[in-house]
Amino acid sequence: MGAWGTGIFENDDVLDWKADLLDSDGIDLIEETIEEVLEEEYIESDLASNALGAIEILAALQGNPGKEILNNQSSTEDLYDWIDKHKGKGKKLITKAKRAVKKIRKDSELKELWEESEEYPNWLNTINDLKTRL
Repeated sequence: MGAWGTGIFENDDVLDWKADLLDSDGIDLIEETIEEVLEEEYIESDLASNALGAIEILAALQGNPGKEILNNQSSTEDLYDWIDKHKGKGKKLITKAKRAVKKIRKDSELKELWEESEEYPNWLNTINDLKTRL
């Protein structure tokens, strides 16, 4: 999985996805990633990680950033600037994002991987916090 913590941005897959987002001019990648989760019957861990990153950024665009974004402004300065530039966009994606979070939490490879670890309750708390901020 390439994860070193239960945070949304604490794995290799989402950091690669985030780099692609920072190179983009709009929120199309966020929308595409969320849509892909909703279309897939079974969600692989890399897609689930990327979608959670997309949804975390979507929440931040609505003025509800998580602790990872707020507490790591210096290490995520590029992301912070990107969010500031696109602030307020993506409101129409909130309902789909909530469905995607629910689907990832209920039945995904990422959930299965976390269930096998002692950190599963912490991961669930991270996911529940994200859903609440939407």
